[in-house]
Amino acid sequence: MALKTDLLKNVSIFSNLGDNDLKVIAGLSRYYRFRKDELIYREGSYREEIYIIKKGGILISKEEKLGSRSDMARFIAGESLGELELLDNTPRKNTAIAVEDTILLIFPMKGLEFRNVLNKYPKIFAVVLHDLIALIAGRIRSTNRLISEKSPWVQGLRLQLVTDKLTGLLNRTFIDEDFHTQLNEYKGDTSVVMIKPDDFKEINDTFGHATGDRCLELIAHTIKTAVRNDDIAARYRGDEFVVILPNTSRKQAYEIAQKILSAFERLHTGHLTGGKRDSLTVSMGISTSPRDASESRELILKAFDGMLEIQKSGGNGIYGKRNPHC
Repeated sequence: MALKTDLLKNVSIFSNLGDNDLKVIAGLSRYYRFRKDELIYREGSYREEIYIIKKGGILISKEEKLGSRSDMARFIAGESLGELELLDNTPRKNTAIAVEDTILLIFPMKGLEFRNVLNKYPKIFAVVLHDLIALIAGRIRSTNRLISEKSPWVQGLRLQLVTDKLTGLLNRTFIDEDFHTQLNEYKGDTSVVMIKPDDFKEINDTFGHATGDRCLELIAHTIKTAVRNDDIAARYRGDEFVVILPNTSRKQAYEIAQKILSAFERLHTGHLTGGKRDSLTVSMGISTSPRDASESRELILKAFDGMLEIQKSGGNGIYGKRNPHC
């Protein structure tokens, strides 16, 4: 149950639910396994489900003429899809296929109708529907700017929407909605550093989520003080962080990543764990535009993949550090 609730917390429309309400949602959800290239849902089908990726990945594509297919987006572990279609009751506009062996947490589980679940737990879904409306409104804002963003009160509201409440850094909304525009405006190279603490789950499991939150605040502070004033630090999701380095070459990005790594080597967490764990190490991946990718989402994925490679090899390092030509 705990693993389900951890996944559900990362879904925007469930993020404001309390622990007991999350347990209810977890009980109405179920894990499903899909093999590589297996169809998850087809364009034109009717589904009222949210898909949260525990392991693997999903490719979203759209059918074209003469049986061809156009790839639109790729979702990775920890991400979710289907929120906006939850109340739509219209045919799916795309097709979803597992790009590798994939485990999905699906809400509601097969055999349950979302509307029946909604009627059974009205208090829970009053919160969910409020956040769903906010999510839809956010998408409308990103595609139809009817209000001048130069208005001070609009800028203040926007800042609240793109700021992570726990760490004070920018959040995933900024990465998803604003980074694309900014990347196109930058001149020269732009680099991205993905950062993830090693074995962070052990801190939550051993010392509790309150201690985990304090550690996340300390991690955010360490990153922010290690980078330059013009660099952009954001909490990507959970315990993952990303730093955007405008006008920064691959070589310069490695130098900054090394500075971040050194800062963590000097970091002490004993005052948060009662002296039982006094250090944190991190794994980092780097990508540079236009060399690795020219589109913001793909640039993030490239850095994410590099970070995973370091974690698989033992952590506490920078992907490609030993091979400057990677």
